[in-house]
Amino acid sequence: MLLIGFLGHQPLQFIWILLILGLSNLKGIQCITSVGSCRATNVSLTDYGGVGNGVTLNTKAFQSAVANLSQFASTGGGLLYVPAGRWVTGSFNLTSNFTLYLHRDAVILGSPDCYIVSGDDCVAIKSGWDEYGIAFGMPSQHIIIRRLTCISPTSATIAMGSEMSGGIQDIRAEDILAINTESAVRIKSAVGRGGYVRDVFVRRMNLKTMKYVFWMTGDYGDHPDDRYDPNAVPVIERISYSDIVAENVTMAGQMQGTQNVTFTSLCMSNVSIGVVESKKKAAAWNCTDVEGVTRSVSPPACGLLRDEGNGHACPFPVERLPIEDLEPLQLIWVLLTFGFSNLKCITSAGSCRATNVSLTDYGGVGDGVTLNTKAFQSAVAHLSRFASAGGGLLYVPAGRWVTGSFNLTSNFTLYLHKEAVILGSPDVNDWPLIDPLPSYGRGRDAPGGRYSPLIFGSNLTDVVITGDNGTIDGQGKPWWQKYKAGELKYTRGYLIELMFSDRVLISNVTLTNSPSWHVHPVYSSNVIVSGVTILAPTDSTNTDGINPDSCSNMLIEDCYIVSGDDCISIKSGWDEYGIAFGVPSQHISIRQITCVSPTSATIALGSEMSGGIQDVRVEDIHTINTESAVRIKSTVGRGGYVRDVSIRRMNLKTMKYVFWMTGDYGDHPDDRYNPNARPVIERISYSDIIGENVTMVGQMQGTQNVTFTGVCMFNVSISVVESKRKPAWNCTDVEGIASSVSPRTCELLRDQGEGHACQFPQGRLPIEDVKIDQCF
Repeated sequence: MLLIGFLGHQPLQFIWILLILGLSNLKGIQCITSVGSCRATNVSLTDYGGVGNGVTLNTKAFQSAVANLSQFASTGGGLLYVPAGRWVTGSFNLTSNFTLYLHRDAVILGSPDCYIVSGDDCVAIKSGWDEYGIAFGMPSQHIIIRRLTCISPTSATIAMGSEMSGGIQDIRAEDILAINTESAVRIKSAVGRGGYVRDVFVRRMNLKTMKYVFWMTGDYGDHPDDRYDPNAVPVIERISYSDIVAENVTMAGQMQGTQNVTFTSLCMSNVSIGVVESKKKAAAWNCTDVEGVTRSVSPPACGLLRDEGNGHACPFPVERLPIEDLEPLQLIWVLLTFGFSNLKCITSAGSCRATNVSLTDYGGVGDGVTLNTKAFQSAVAHLSRFASAGGGLLYVPAGRWVTGSFNLTSNFTLYLHKEAVILGSPDVNDWPLIDPLPSYGRGRDAPGGRYSPLIFGSNLTDVVITGDNGTIDGQGKPWWQKYKAGELKYTRGYLIELMFSDRVLISNVTLTNSPSWHVHPVYSSNVIVSGVTILAPTDSTNTDGINPDSCSNMLIEDCYIVSGDDCISIKSGWDEYGIAFGVPSQHISIRQITCVSPTSATIALGSEMSGGIQDVRVEDIHTINTESAVRIKSTVGRGGYVRDVSIRRMNLKTMKYVFWMTGDYGDHPDDRYNPNARPVIERISYSDIIGENVTMVGQMQGTQNVTFTGVCMFNVSISVVESKRKPAWNCTDVEGIASSVSPRTCELLRDQGEGHACQFPQGRLPIEDVKIDQCF
């Protein structure tokens, strides 16, 4: 059995061992510390020539270290310590009685967990080739693939075969995102293969830019030799697809079975595919030698897949696989993040909240139609009584729970089942009007008040929003349409907003389709957003991912964001209102983020920054098809400052600008702003940046007569697309230094030659020592 899924923090390799051996071994934790180990022999990767510079290949160092430690398997075992650094490596094997231990700042560089960019299939399930696979007779079976992101312009997200002669069965794939990938699921076989592919269940796929969604090929691939059996015909049966959304697709389905042997029992339900009109491809579907049924599929499938109209969904197994019983990784993640001292109150069998209720206890109905606002409000009101007596947990079971806005309470956990979907009501009357934020003076979209966030809280302490990757869906499309048409009198609501709150954790949930910003902590402190997936159409309006606003001590990590606006945008108030409110955003750490946003920035600072932004640390960022890497936005009248921003280790693919500073950006809330309130931008540092397919390296425009100062760039290598219209750099009203930057910077950023590194803060932020219990 195999589990392919999101694992999160780096030390999980150690924890995975504990889970495999059983949590009863947890007592052994005391023998692995920063100063010692229960292994008899301990070595460091540097002892074998390892170099953690993010460039040197360390495959031999890993292989040599493991080979040496294998000698001690029977005499106490060995531990390989990977120090702080970025350790590039190819494949290497482990050994028995062995620990691979990573420092907190160690990064082993291969493909990020469950994020795959490939020249071939992202995941390919196989089981042997022709007569050899038939004779060996070992199937691939009982495999789970979930929370996977794939980019592969010439191949499949998930492929089965073509070498499948030993058989493939019981494959479960769910919660898949594919971007610029040739196909979603491809089953490949040929006469002579024999074997079978059966009982494949695929659900919840979000697909963007693709040649084929469904692809079956009964005549694929060559043979190892001429001894294959031409009568060994593959059997393909019981293949199920449901809840699939795709856009910018050339063909919905290319379904070609094996001649005279039909691929049978295909099922498709709740499938919506945006097919690009093409004169070359006459039909959305091309089907031969296949048989099955469809329900709620658009565009309608071919005649061989009978349309049964609306109705029951295609099956997905209800019973758990044995591998799923090893899933207490969320529990272990908490221990690693917040300390082993919390073990006594967090177990897989209970909750550290004293009182736990289900939404169904308060009349909740998860049918995707019934309005559950009162159920949510009543449950939270009941649990608020226990804030001082151990707190409360509200469990949202599997189902589709439509609701209007509701507030949270203190000492509270909102926990979503993995198949729970909280759906924002499409009726604006279910989002009541509230006052504008004091640091903005009015709504961001329009003067006056604003619609309440879907999930809201103010003046709270100890709030957790988490689960087993359940979903909160704002159903924002009608909001975006009304906003673009000028039909909204007030500002759109956010998906989650916590205001004047302390000790907040948002983790292990999927947030999608907010009417506007997805996560908006404002005037809050000690906030962690970790392991969150945020998805919105890239042409949606103002669907920023995470927007810290006048917040202190915040950690954003391990998040995947696809957005119609900035993936992360740090703010602190708007013009005279932000200046008067005077609360900065500061001490913010952002790390291990993947961003897709063709029209906006990965990290934006501003433009509303009148209360100030300082001490922001950004590292280990991956961006694809995003307008800019880091953008600082301000204008005359804003006042405030952006200072002490440190950025390192960014990997960028397909981008308009890498470095972007704008001193003349954005409008004003009214005409009462101070034209002499000029922003101060200083001490901005960029290091270890790699980019390819970039239009311009830097668009650096300060504020006229007020220079942006103290810019530092080090070890930057950008591959620029040749253009007669765009120079590599455009700089005005900025000042700083550059070292080892290619292509060479503008003259205002003085070239220091090689070796002058920019500084990145060495001390820990207070947020890294905050302990928040994540309950179950």
